[in-house]
Formats: sequence, structure tokens, C-alpha cells
Amino acid sequence: MCRSSEEAVNYLTFIGKYQGKVLVCGTNACKPTCWNWVDGQKEPGISAQSLAPFGLENNSLVLIDGNDIYSTVRKYQYNGRIPRFRRVRGATELYTSDTVMKNPQFVKIAPIRQEEAYNDKIYFFFREDNPDWPINPLAPRKISRVAQVCKGDKGGNGSFSAAKWTTLLKFMLVCVDSATNRNFDCLQDIFIVESDQWFQTKIYGLFRNEWGYSAVCVYSVGDISERFRMSPLKNYTGKPPAVKPGQCLEEKTPPETFKVIDSYPEVADQMNGKTIFYSKHHYQHLGVHQVRAANNENYDVLYLATDKGSIHKVVVLPDGAMNILEIQPFQSQAAILAMILDKSRNELIVASANEVVQLPMASCGAYKNNCGSCVLSRDPYCGWVNEKCTSINEHENGTLLQFLKHDVPRNICPSNLTSEGDGSSYKDSKNVTLHSRYFLNCFQESHYANYTWLHNDQPVAHCSSGHRHCLHFIDNMTAELYGKYSCVSKEDWFHQTVITEYLENPSQDSGYKNAKSVGLSSMPSLSFWLGLLHIIAIVFIIQ
Repeated sequence: MCRSSEEAVNYLTFIGKYQGKVLVCGTNACKPTCWNWVDGQKEPGISAQSLAPFGLENNSLVLIDGNDIYSTVRKYQYNGRIPRFRRVRGATELYTSDTVMKNPQFVKIAPIRQEEAYNDKIYFFFREDNPDWPINPLAPRKISRVAQVCKGDKGGNGSFSAAKWTTLLKFMLVCVDSATNRNFDCLQDIFIVESDQWFQTKIYGLFRNEWGYSAVCVYSVGDISERFRMSPLKNYTGKPPAVKPGQCLEEKTPPETFKVIDSYPEVADQMNGKTIFYSKHHYQHLGVHQVRAANNENYDVLYLATDKGSIHKVVVLPDGAMNILEIQPFQSQAAILAMILDKSRNELIVASANEVVQLPMASCGAYKNNCGSCVLSRDPYCGWVNEKCTSINEHENGTLLQFLKHDVPRNICPSNLTSEGDGSSYKDSKNVTLHSRYFLNCFQESHYANYTWLHNDQPVAHCSSGHRHCLHFIDNMTAELYGKYSCVSKEDWFHQTVITEYLENPSQDSGYKNAKSVGLSSMPSLSFWLGLLHIIAIVFIIQ
């Protein structure tokens, strides 16, 4: 039944808990199958129809909520081309009408609890073709949506509506960066942070625009729920039915209400989110963790997976968000296919096509063991205590030093660590042939520090913040260019030496013969080409 040999294998597409067992579903060579995984053994599971796709598809989502299972997976291999949102297990099986969405690309399905159980909702987030394009050529081709259905939806009374959602409403999600007035209309990912009060639950949306820039906007469930409840239906001018469209009922939806909502599923108002972070990077996955810092205040930390395989750790401070750390999860660069936050273990679980890794959310070792670097990181997971940069979950004795605002006071650290530290994690010497070419590379740990290369304590190269590497290239090694080179970072009042490297003339005696090499030097021709290739590789990484 498979069209290609690539499909004639079993891709696992879903793992979740259902009715007390671990349910695993996969493509099974174009014959979708589900199994139960019990005590390390595989057992027959429930029917996989609408639970696993026939091949690898990006538009396939599955949500288990109690005894109910919701899915966007198509039921049949060669028909049912129009994507639908279904309830496939539990209560009555329901599906969306083919007219309520136009070529949807689904992003997320989420249960939304409310005070009365009959009023519980299922939200699903998706992109669809914009009906205003190409009538308005300046309008975006795709628009981002959130839709709601009542969890207790029982379908309609008539034969036409008996198996369809009768409470579906949708509206447009808008994300605009107020500082630049840039519009981000392509929804990439959704992350939900639940609250004890259902209306205070936050929905974080990751968007990008046509230039590949990204933004994170946040919405409250209370505002979304009110918009669904109070907004009129777009383009509907008829008499309102007795039962308001979208209203959750304990019985079936009346035919006159279904008729209206099936033809006019969109509400007139759109939802504008609050932009909390904007970046030129193209992010693909989003995770959000709320951290209680040493001051007993809660801070949101965003984990954003880039299209180049790295993760940016962004903390939302009172004065605005800061990108405080770049994490390289894999030994070699690879695309991040999935990212999960394990809040119970304070870990990130990150997957590529070839490996899965666990990463601690508190990466305090990245800030080295000096007070200035630790405090200036503004990392709510980390603080300075007992002469060490330590996770807030690990320290027991002593007052943990932390400051989570943009302007960190100069006197926050002990007097001997307030302004300067020799944090050099690397000291080395290197023999460099006379008249050869050579480059020095300093990795920029902080997104907000400026880096300078010094030759015998005199500046020779300067790098502004925001890049990953600070390079100094020596085109022709002469006698006066030998000596000590230091890379110094400076951020606010704190500066430190990151790298110290001694360049030696091999024709002279050197006291560093056993030092480990990180540079490239040889006869002029070979050194030139190897150095050039290395620089090109670094430029690609920076881009």
C-alpha cells in the first residue's frame, strides 16, 4: 500500500497514556497500528484509524483528554483530502464541516477547563488560507486562528449535523511588535501555562513573519473566552437564534443554531496579543517555564529552538525580555524536531533525527564561577552563594545573590569581585611561523557584553554584542606581532579575561612547548587555506 520504499517502515508518531496504559501508535508501513506498552512488552492496542497517519505528515496531531481522543489525522489513505478536526474516541465521534476551515495547518490542540464541567472547551490552533487574499494583494496569504468547541458537544438533531461539531467558533490571532510595528502572522507553536484560576491561564504563541523574524505573544484564556462569548459573527446579518452559537449545552444543539454557526463560524473581533519578545532569529519550537526566584517572585523563562539547531534561553524581566544564553544541545549541529519541558525534573528533553538529550534548565555552570558573570546573567535559576554560581534548587546554606533587572548595581558583589575578574577559562601558547597567517577566536558567551582582543594589553580588535564569535585575523605574522593576546569581555561594570593566548616564534626558545593548540599555523600556503576555510565555517555559524 506504500508509494515508496521510504514509507515501508514503521514511524512512531504518537506516545501517550490512555486508560492506564502507554499507547504507542505508528505508520506500520502504511497500515497504521497502535500498541499498548506494558511492563516492557508490546501488546495489541486500540484501532489506529485517525490516530496514526499512513506516512510522515506534518499536519497530524493527537490529544488524549481522559477517555476522549481528539485528532487531526485523516481516516483514509486515498480520500478525505480535506483536513478535519475530530473526536475519534470517548463520546460521540464528531468532525468539522469542510467549509469551516480553508486548507488548515494544525499547530496545537489543548483542553481548557472551566468552573462548570459542561462548559469545558477544547481549543485548537491552526493556520489557514486568508479569504481576503488575493482580493487584497497586500493581505497575508495565511492567517493564524484559534477555534473552540465544547467538550460536551453532542452533535446536532438532524442527519446532516448529527456527526458534526455544532459549537465551533474561530477568530484571528494577531501578534504585532509595538516597537517596530512589524506584524507576525504565521503561527509556529503554542505553549500553555495553566493557572489555578482558569481565566488566568496564559497561552504563549510563537509567530514569524515573511522575513523569517520571530516574536512571542501572550494571550489570556479569560480574554479569549470573552471574545468567543461576546463578539458577533462576522458577516452575519440575520436574526440571532434562540440559542447563541458556540454556547455549551447539556443537550444537542438546535438545528437553527447549527445552521448559523456552520455558515458563519468566524467571530468578527480578532485577538491582539501582548508581544513579550521579538528577534531576528527564526524560531520553530517554544517552551515556557515559570520559575520562583530567590526574591519569591515568579519569572517566565522562554526556551526557543532555532532553525539552526540551538536553543535560546530568554527571561522575561519587568523591563523587558533578555536573551541570556544560547544552548547547543547536540554534539554536532542538527535540526531540533521536538522539545519537551519536564517541570518535575527541571529538565529540557530535546530530540533530533538521531538522538534525544536531557538538559538541565538551570545551566549555572555556563556563567563560570565568578560573581559578576553569575549575577549579570539575570538567570532566575542561578545565584551566587558560597563562592559558587549555584542553582536555586540546590543551595541550602547562605544568602543567594541574585538581581533580576536590567540595571544591576555595581556594588552587588563582594568588594574583591565587583569590577574585574580573570575568568580566563583558556590559557595557551602557539608556535606561529614567521610571515604565516593566523586567526584568534573568542566565543562570545553573553549577548550583552562587548568583546575586545588585546595584544600586549593594547586593543587590536573590537566586537559588539549579539554575535557568537569575536575574531582577530593576522594576515602576515611579523616579529612585532608575537606576544600575549587576551580576549576581554565588558558588560556594564563587570569585565573579565575570557581567553589568553601566547603566540611564539618557533625559531626561538619557548617556555610553552607542551601547550595545547587551538589555532592553525603552518607553512604560509597551507596555513592560509586552512585558516580561510575555518573562518568561512564560523561565518556560516554566525549567520
